[in-house]
Amino acid sequence: MTWRTHVAIGTNAIWLTVLFGRIDQSIVVLLPVAALASLLPDIDAVDAKIHYAAGGVLGIFKNSFHGKYFHHRGMMHSILVMLIFFAILTIFFYNLYPLLPAVFALSYFSHSFIDGFNTSVGYLYPFNRKRFALLPRSLLTPVGGAADNLLLFLGLFGLLVYFALFAVNFIPTHSLVF
Repeated sequence: MTWRTHVAIGTNAIWLTVLFGRIDQSIVVLLPVAALASLLPDIDAVDAKIHYAAGGVLGIFKNSFHGKYFHHRGMMHSILVMLIFFAILTIFFYNLYPLLPAVFALSYFSHSFIDGFNTSVGYLYPFNRKRFALLPRSLLTPVGGAADNLLLFLGLFGLLVYFALFAVNFIPTHSLVF
């Protein structure tokens, strides 16, 4: 999938705020975290957009992922790495932003999950080096194809609905002037 689709789908992890009844100003933090997490699995790809995130700070990792386990759609796309990030973020941020670890993990995993519609992914690295696709080879979709565009549209629509809901809940009606 394209980076736009990853961000559109991944940032929908902020819907967890609705599920847990915590729609509040923390989305100012959660939304950029979800966007970053949705691109982070591609840090092992030399030409990925994640290297330009945060003003290019992550560019230092551009050529760092080589070797037996570090290749594109390998270790960084695995469930293990997502769980490690979840644990670290839970330790350091749970008291400040309780939903941050879950939003990050869901957004991070959404990247690997939707990549499974384009190609095979190392979901179980390093325990199993076999790569898995979510569809038979004949049904895998090309990057930028119809499925990519459909997921992009659905992700953007989900965000639009979320922010409409957010606006309804947080615009004070007594301050509206007619």
